[in-house]
Amino acid sequence: MITYISNLSRKINDFLNLKNSLGIKYSAPRSHLKSLDRYNLSHDNETTLTKSLVEGWAEYYAGRSVTRDRSWASPIREFGRYLNIIGDHEAYILDERFRTQWYRAEVYLLTEEEIQLFFKECDCFVLRCNGWPSHRYVLPALYRFLYCCGARCIEARGLKCTQVHLDQGYIDILGGKALRDRRLYLSDELIKYLKEYDAKINKVFPDREHFFPGGYGGMYSSSAISSNFRNIWLSAGLKRDGKVKPRAYDFRHHFACANIMRWSEEGKDIHAMLPYLMRYMGHSSLESTYYYIHLIPDYFSQYRTLTASSADVIPEVDAYEV
Repeated sequence: MITYISNLSRKINDFLNLKNSLGIKYSAPRSHLKSLDRYNLSHDNETTLTKSLVEGWAEYYAGRSVTRDRSWASPIREFGRYLNIIGDHEAYILDERFRTQWYRAEVYLLTEEEIQLFFKECDCFVLRCNGWPSHRYVLPALYRFLYCCGARCIEARGLKCTQVHLDQGYIDILGGKALRDRRLYLSDELIKYLKEYDAKINKVFPDREHFFPGGYGGMYSSSAISSNFRNIWLSAGLKRDGKVKPRAYDFRHHFACANIMRWSEEGKDIHAMLPYLMRYMGHSSLESTYYYIHLIPDYFSQYRTLTASSADVIPEVDAYEV
């Protein structure tokens, strides 16, 4: 539960209560509002959104971001509009200089060697870092879940304990992208690992709601997944520069490509297997799944044969489904 402590706290809580009354969870924006709240407290502790407060915070937050994403600007802009509507005409609305910037991140295909080095360093990194005590359990388990199941980061973050059925060997992804629910069956090795993780994290947060909780016990933040992945990657001595920018989301790409390549090596009919991969990954159509065949020509010896047989049936995919 996030507590707001600056002179804006009452207005922030009223804004969030309105969202909740409309049936909107508004989970991720809470952390952005918390950042604004703490920034306000450490500066002039204003009672409304002044231009200097909002733009000062926006420049500060943009400078800390490890990506070009500007989705954090939307809830602050919306908060300003809300204050205007309820009569606080002095409240400043963040202008278009900080508008949301949508961009397509480059896909990076992780190698098996890089994955092994990443997890080896991850298990050591969490013991050295001085962050939340729960991180030593959550981060290794969360990243392994992404790697083994090809889930989206938002699905891992939103996964609740009631959706996890380790004794039965499966996890239910509910309310996924486009509200597509699906069931993920787990390997025996992953089940054993997650049971051990669950026993450890239960001692930290015995009444937790989320299976992979954040530092306060609530939903893990997307920025923390990204920044910790980057820190572990660099700490492992792996390459990351202007051209190579691996992300936690690349575990999902690796999952898809690795399965396609494994089926090829086993002599299975890839076209017959793709609908199963589509369902497991939560894609809305085969076009999104066929994207991965176009993604790996340098890694897949049968690429030419496979794509030639599908060229007239499945159009080339320009963008992948996140």
